[in-house]
Amino acid sequence: MFKNYHDLLKRIKQIEPSLGKEERKEMLDVLDSGWYTEAKKTRRFENMFAKFVGCKYATAVTSGTTALYVGLKSLGVGKGDEVIVPDFTFVASANAIEMTGAKPILVDIESKTLNLDLSKLPNLVTKRTKAIMPVDMNGRSTNIIKLSEFAKKNNIFLIEDAAHAIGSYFNGKHLGNRSDVAAFSFSIPKIVTTGQGGMVITNNKKIYEKCLSVKDFGREFGSKIKTQTAFNHNTVGYNFKFTEFQAAIGIAQMNKLKKRIMQKKKIYKKYSEKLSNITGIDFIETNLKNTTIWSVEILLKSKKEKIRLMDYLDKRNIETRILFPPIHRMFAYKRSDSKFKITLDISERGLWLPSSTTLTEKQLELVCRTITEFFKSN
Repeated sequence: MFKNYHDLLKRIKQIEPSLGKEERKEMLDVLDSGWYTEAKKTRRFENMFAKFVGCKYATAVTSGTTALYVGLKSLGVGKGDEVIVPDFTFVASANAIEMTGAKPILVDIESKTLNLDLSKLPNLVTKRTKAIMPVDMNGRSTNIIKLSEFAKKNNIFLIEDAAHAIGSYFNGKHLGNRSDVAAFSFSIPKIVTTGQGGMVITNNKKIYEKCLSVKDFGREFGSKIKTQTAFNHNTVGYNFKFTEFQAAIGIAQMNKLKKRIMQKKKIYKKYSEKLSNITGIDFIETNLKNTTIWSVEILLKSKKEKIRLMDYLDKRNIETRILFPPIHRMFAYKRSDSKFKITLDISERGLWLPSSTTLTEKQLELVCRTITEFFKSN
């Protein structure tokens, strides 16, 4: 009999947040302070995050999407520009580009990393190409050094969608540091969550100052602390400011981050050990030394088999989740299938397994055993 039998009776979520007494304590501090919009706790959270990823500057915003938008605007991306972005990503990547008035130029991915295919970039660059947006899909990086060299050679900015990338590195540097600007997300499924929220990072002071202006109504950098210039707005900006409540949760989450990274890697390793020998299941090759997987994905033989497995698990109280659909098949970005064969294949055959840091050993064993039973019975 399992020691935690009652844990096994409840539905196993594909992903869920983990908040506890530490988050509660930080939140109560905010309530007692009487100051709720971004202030001391937000600065502390930003500094904690910057120190963890190893960047010079970080500013917190309302979401991962707004982090991308603020980053794009800080680079001067706007109407008439083009930004190259992978077809295999969450729609927010393309939406943020559209929000600036620029045009997303979709590119297929590599099957080994699920990141943009570098070999296709030369044929996509035009005189209107202002930036390339690599997406660190599920914590894995493209060859960011090679991409950076290509971008510099062609006088193109790099804005990295690092929503999945907390705890992942390339050649010793945390992801996001080799791009002109990078955007992280703190939405509910992420390894660090503030409910909603995002972070823009950069190692360029001028870009950082532009980000601060865009997120705060276009206010002139540094003017807020001077009464006589507090309402100087030199450009169009918006209210993308953080709150002390979000920062409070973020601080508590950052204090747990190293332990959570270890747990994420342990979950991936367990799934790989238990399921990789099953005919009909493929894993994306992952170097756990450098990569922290957001959610463990597997690839099935076909879309039909994927749906059958998802139904089988769902009936046994185990949640899974489909991978992102191709951007080019969405109404707003409709394109022909012919140039996105890898994205189509991965999207149709892939699914995410339960991957929360709250997942117990017994629950993990149960998921693996249930998947094994599915393949034995088919």
